[in-house]
Amino acid sequence: MINMKTIVRKIQGLALSLLAVGAITSCSDFDDYNTTPSDPLASGNQTLWENIQQNPQLSDFAALVKRTGFDAQLASTRAYTVWAPLNGTFLASDYQALNDSTLLQQFVKGHVAEYEHVASGMMDERVHMLNGKSFSFAGQGAYTFGSLPVNAVNLPGNNGVMHVLNGAAPFYPNLYEYIMANQQDTLLQQFFKQYELTELDTKNSVKGPVVGGIQTYIDSVLVTSNSLLRTVGASLTNEDSTYTFLLPNDQAYQAMYDKVKPYFTFVNTTKVYDVDKFADYKGTTTKEVTVNAEYLSDSLTRRAIVRNLAFSNNDEYNKWITERGEFTDTMRSTNRTKFSNPQEILSHTVKKETMSNGTAHIVDSLAFYPWETYLPELEISPLMEAYTENSRTRFNFATRTVNFIDPTGTFFGPDVTEMRYLWIYPTGEYVLPQVFINLPGVMAATYKFYCVFMPAADQPNLLNFKLNYCNEKGNTASYNFSSKFLESGKAADDNPKTVNKTTAFTNDPLKADTVYLGQFTFPIAYNGLGEYAPNLHITCPISVFNKADMAAYTRDVRIAAIIMKPVELAEFEENNKNEE
Repeated sequence: MINMKTIVRKIQGLALSLLAVGAITSCSDFDDYNTTPSDPLASGNQTLWENIQQNPQLSDFAALVKRTGFDAQLASTRAYTVWAPLNGTFLASDYQALNDSTLLQQFVKGHVAEYEHVASGMMDERVHMLNGKSFSFAGQGAYTFGSLPVNAVNLPGNNGVMHVLNGAAPFYPNLYEYIMANQQDTLLQQFFKQYELTELDTKNSVKGPVVGGIQTYIDSVLVTSNSLLRTVGASLTNEDSTYTFLLPNDQAYQAMYDKVKPYFTFVNTTKVYDVDKFADYKGTTTKEVTVNAEYLSDSLTRRAIVRNLAFSNNDEYNKWITERGEFTDTMRSTNRTKFSNPQEILSHTVKKETMSNGTAHIVDSLAFYPWETYLPELEISPLMEAYTENSRTRFNFATRTVNFIDPTGTFFGPDVTEMRYLWIYPTGEYVLPQVFINLPGVMAATYKFYCVFMPAADQPNLLNFKLNYCNEKGNTASYNFSSKFLESGKAADDNPKTVNKTTAFTNDPLKADTVYLGQFTFPIAYNGLGEYAPNLHITCPISVFNKADMAAYTRDVRIAAIIMKPVELAEFEENNKNEE
């Protein structure tokens, strides 16, 4: 998770209408250096406030500053730069309707920056204002502040410099402020609120007297953080960042929640086989984990929704969204999840809102493909522990790198030419191969199972695949894949009680061969349970005393991956193939 930018605000006498996260910065360690010394050679002998007050063209601005009490600051020895809007270039009445604290934050401090920012020659400076927002101060000869033309520049005062604007600097909340300030108390806002924490910053607060043994503070500074931003993978409070953020309305949020939650079905106690403690291949040692099933399901569902809502506008995949690059058929979230239907996703935008650090797209639907977000295809590399038939002695197995050519990119992508694989080979004349492969990240979903074999000897493998899992009652259960059902056209979820040579699967030993095993529906999820996962038990049904079998099949097993493809993805690929 990513640390959220520290948000600092003074609470003394302030009550911002926008949950003022990151609003008002207290005095910094640099205060002592930000004073304007007396300079008899300066062209301005008056303070910034005196210059503003005495200019009739700035009377509207002066009245608003005076009302907030900030005139005292502009009359102090502290150095400031003021961008003052001319009368008639903004609607002063709109700002007069704001309460004092909001007026100070959103208007007055949005026109004042610390230190002197002088217009000179060619420049393009990013100026941080007192309210935490940033504007570009740029030009050559003629200058702009944000999108506003500057009418006059470098009007000196004995405590800083002033520029005159044609218009008022707009106040935009950042994305986090916008989410948290929504007066409708949206479902997304409610979830963010659960993780927001506000604490007293004792280091930067001004101490008062100790009362009853408790330290009081004259000037309290609060620091607000939100750990959920780590899940989002974006610093939504950072004024120097720029994002496109998908903000689902309640209709879209609830629909997505209802769609995702069944995949995060848990039971309070999940029991799995503990293959690390098996004494032999008939081992039945189990381990279990206890959770609050409903709480875990709700929390992981909501996190799955929010983790891919933010897109950095500086990502090469996303620049086209803000018309800074050519269109690509992909968007990439801040968690580096790629989306192959960006136009469909953005087509559900019902409103766009400009923020100080990007744009919020209010959407009435989150058109994410399940397999690109909360229900991914699982590609499991089986570099796991293997066991002999008679003891807990590990097989001698090794990893080898081979040239794996997959021109269609069906499972590993079009650019993959080398693939590491698990090679299990017998340690004696009367030993058969056997391996348990853990399957992490499984959802309560239906998967199609594939085993990717690497080229071996002239003989193929003959193997059975048994799936060990936890059922909806919290007990261990097993499912046997069978090639017999596949060949006969029966349902792939028929579960034979026993397996033998007739139910086993074979492969083409002369190529990298992807063998379809069948499909299975997991009644509960394991994603979120750490080491607790189902496993695939692979065995060989031949007899080492049967010369014909020993001649027909190899006991070397070379497996590159177990592929678990959600049926939703398989159906999507099949439909697209038919359309082509």
